[in-house]
Amino acid sequence: MKCPLCGYEFQAEDSKATCQGCPLGGACHMIRCPNCNYEIPEEPGLIKAFKAWKERKSGIKGKG
Repeated sequence: MKCPLCGYEFQAEDSKATCQGCPLGGACHMIRCPNCNYEIPEEPGLIKAFKAWKERKSGIKGKG
């Protein structure tokens, strides 16, 4: 994922380290950029599933 504020590219799992001191313990469904600490709302599961489906569909189309 790419931070919309600073442009730093990182994996969503890498943002968990920046939330260790938070009293919510990562239960806020926000992703924090490890570079600038900008908080980004987590993408809903339905949107993730649609994007994965779209990537699979375009990958199959490109191979044929």
